[in-house]
Amino acid sequence: MPRYAIVTREFNFEASHHLPNHRGKCRRPHGHSYRLEVSLRGPIIEAPGESSDGMVMDFEDLKEIVNHCIIESLSDSVPRGPEAIPVEKGGMDHNDLNALTGIRTTAENLVHWIWDALVSGGVREELLYRVRLWETAKGYAEITRAERGLE
Repeated sequence: MPRYAIVTREFNFEASHHLPNHRGKCRRPHGHSYRLEVSLRGPIIEAPGESSDGMVMDFEDLKEIVNHCIIESLSDSVPRGPEAIPVEKGGMDHNDLNALTGIRTTAENLVHWIWDALVSGGVREELLYRVRLWETAKGYAEITRAERGLE
């Protein structure tokens, strides 16, 4: 019987956004120091003598995928909403999330966008377990496989 584990890697990035027509101050452009947590759940690999033995996924591999497809650069395979506009090279870090994603950039919408981006960037959806995005030190949005209708 396989053994399972949940592994989580944390990422930090700075970005700006705004919420047009919002009744509060978020309607104006502003920035956040975001904290992103990506969790995978899967079987622990049993491959004696192999580098991946005893892991669900190597933390370094997860870091490379996340940085390559959304944080430091934006993979060409990442879906972008209808309001997306061309942006300079780069990913979510130090960018305008409205322009980059083309969606209404609430934390709730961003976690779904990030999930889609991770899957299109190479994270196997059957391993992706949770995406949690901290917008402030006290507030975050998260989704799991259940919110995606995968359980």
